[in-house]
Amino acid sequence: MGVLDEFWRFALRRPTQSAVRESRPQRGREEIRRRLDLIILAHMWALAPLALVWFLVPAWRDPAQPGSLSLIILAASAVAYLLLRTWLNLTRRALGFNDFWPYVDVIILTTALVIVRNPNDALSVLYFIPLTSAAATLSTTHVVALGIVTVVAYFLAIVLSSTAWTISTVYRLAIIATMASLYSWVLRLVTGHERAAERAEFQRELAREIHDGIQHLLITLGKRLELAEQLVGEAPARATQIVAEERETARRAADELRYLVRRLRGGPPQYTDLATALRLQVATLSERLPFAVELALPPHLPRLQPAAEHGLLRFIQECLTNVAKHARATQVEVRLAVTDQVLACTITDNGVGFDPATATGAGLEGLGERMRALGGTLEIQSALGAGTTIIAHTALREKGR
Repeated sequence: MGVLDEFWRFALRRPTQSAVRESRPQRGREEIRRRLDLIILAHMWALAPLALVWFLVPAWRDPAQPGSLSLIILAASAVAYLLLRTWLNLTRRALGFNDFWPYVDVIILTTALVIVRNPNDALSVLYFIPLTSAAATLSTTHVVALGIVTVVAYFLAIVLSSTAWTISTVYRLAIIATMASLYSWVLRLVTGHERAAERAEFQRELAREIHDGIQHLLITLGKRLELAEQLVGEAPARATQIVAEERETARRAADELRYLVRRLRGGPPQYTDLATALRLQVATLSERLPFAVELALPPHLPRLQPAAEHGLLRFIQECLTNVAKHARATQVEVRLAVTDQVLACTITDNGVGFDPATATGAGLEGLGERMRALGGTLEIQSALGAGTTIIAHTALREKGR
């Protein structure tokens, strides 16, 4: 799963049906399945050297059994299969194949047991891996189908090996099925808790967005309209001016509402890098701002944790909005720098400035709260007639760490 900012350009655009279908929970489930498959692949690669010895050195497996060209071909095919599967998962290509990997695993294992003509070989324990991964991630239909395929395949291995059923064979199958069921339930519980935590964090984040965004705008709009109503008889010109000014507040509230609806429907879009996201945000905001914005970025700006990226983008958006409301500036510079694992965001304008010691307001408080939520600090440098500089520092925690 993964949270980046829904920029105003995307917030104003009606979501397509494909975007609605590709919901945040769906992407979260696909990412969990991909991560689980990567964990399984890591353990398979850990077993690969021993498996190759098992395939290629028959004396270690059974001194009485000679080598087999079929085993060598199967070993090469298994290595190629693991390489292809690893590459597809690392590059997120053809993730739909994750539904079929357990079936391929069962086929490879059964083929090896048939070649060595020993269904009770230690290799049969590896049936546990595809059964567990299927029970943890696939639908009930797939799990039942894979169970049937596994039983039929193992039965064929016994028949083709001319081996009689024994109590040890039945016991081995029972152990494999029980362990697969146990571990699959553990995995389901862990992933369920992870999804619940992700949903709770997403809800808290939306609550903050509603409180700091649309709620504040609507309260301000209501108070200003009440003031205009009181001035209609005494100062109609002033009342008209207030109504005209608050049209922009109403538009911003509508934009914020569309932004929230968009996030609830389809979740945030994914961008290749944070620099691209920042450039897009500044470009789209500049169309609505009465001043020029210059964006200065370092040559390499690493990806951050999703919550940190989202918070940074919203912080810059709020700063630019405050400049538009109060500073009467003509030029604003947004500069990001990375030094000693600390990300510094500096926003400078050439507006009228103010006295930070006496300044109060929800805008400055909101900026401070957002940076504290990110574990960062906020510094404001300003003077009357000398413009304003806002400096935010936050520890750099790259995505995936």
